[in-house]
Amino acid sequence: MNQHRPLDIWMQYVNDELPPEERERCEAHLDGCDACLELYMECIGQLAAGLPGLPDTDAFAAAVMQRWAEEQLPAPDVKDNPANPPAERKRRIPWTQSPFFHYAVAAAITLLLMSTGVFHSLMGHPEPGRISYSASDRTEAYVPFSEVLLEKTIGLLDSIQPKHERGGAR
Repeated sequence: MNQHRPLDIWMQYVNDELPPEERERCEAHLDGCDACLELYMECIGQLAAGLPGLPDTDAFAAAVMQRWAEEQLPAPDVKDNPANPPAERKRRIPWTQSPFFHYAVAAAITLLLMSTGVFHSLMGHPEPGRISYSASDRTEAYVPFSEVLLEKTIGLLDSIQPKHERGGAR
């Protein structure tokens, strides 16, 4: 039943000459058919060619902008009437989406993790750098902080890795 409509039907549709039920069927068909959409656009183009042009487009644009500016100004009684709140109050975002709420949640989680010692056990008191002693010749060598942090991270990842990947049983 979803058959293509001929050009004359689309021309009647554009000129608003179809009965309401046929018009609804055309609109439903137009929604999913690219071929009929092209026919419809062709009918619109033919109709537009027969319409008169605007004599002074600059004056028309100025009139539209003037009317738009007038509509943007709030009426004096709208401001004072609490039943009609200003547009700013209508655009408020929910408190759960405010940046302050997100910062507060992040700070609370950070304090919780710090108080339970999660960061303490993760870092294991790394020093800004440490002195390492060689067992063979008893000489001192400076180990940078990044290397200490890398060793701690590798140790943490190794403890998380499943035993079966290391060659053992589960």
